[in-house]
Amino acid sequence: MRHRKNYERDDETFSADAYTVNLKWAAGVAWYVLGWETEPDEDTEWSGYENRTGRIICVMVGDDEHFAFDPEDVTPLEREAYCGECGQVGCGHENTI
Repeated sequence: MRHRKNYERDDETFSADAYTVNLKWAAGVAWYVLGWETEPDEDTEWSGYENRTGRIICVMVGDDEHFAFDPEDVTPLEREAYCGECGQVGCGHENTI
């Protein structure tokens, strides 16, 4: 079972279609930014609120596993620059169908 992370959507700050992640292991794949990572604090059970951690939650295009990154590690990516099926940056598969 995959671990889901809690997040708060922020479509205004993260308005690009997708992003690249500037980390070696994550390069070459497009990522969707879901929003700001949140964590419960000692009052969450009573208040229902969670606090932002300062990191963002992303998923690779074509996948559903959540990863947390620092916001400065992501760069906006134009829609034409990646494949919406496999998520690979530079893949022309969608243009050949």
